Amino acid sequence: MSRQQIESAAATRLASISPQLLSRKLRVAGRILHHETTTSIILIHDAEDALLVDVSLCLNAWKSAPWLRESRTVVMAMGYLELSETALPLPVLPAHAPLVDANPHLVLRAIVVEDARELDMSLWNRAIQAQEGAVHTGGQN
Repeated sequence: MSRQQIESAAATRLASISPQLLSRKLRVAGRILHHETTTSIILIHDAEDALLVDVSLCLNAWKSAPWLRESRTVVMAMGYLELSETALPLPVLPAHAPLVDANPHLVLRAIVVEDARELDMSLWNRAIQAQEGAVHTGGQN
């Protein structure tokens, strides 16, 4: 009997998303800024950092996900960061929407996406930042 290793997802701040993370399994969190129902792409953001997330593999035709239609809902997504050869269209946002920066060539192909309304985004970012700092300093204080 073979034992499969389940690849863990690296908790990643939206501010840290870059082409260096391509093909890695990531766990990200952010607020829904836009949901394109025809393509199943959502745009999530945290402050000015934004990411396109393909949620097509996560949606279940028999299960409702009303939180997907609620702007500013905090969600957590896990999936693989991919490079799109052609730039994905960025949505036209309302004038009152926050100004965000998203790379139209980077998309997270989500395998799990869930409502995370209770998640404290500030705490999430601080915890990951502390973990990143520990990795860079070799865990030394």
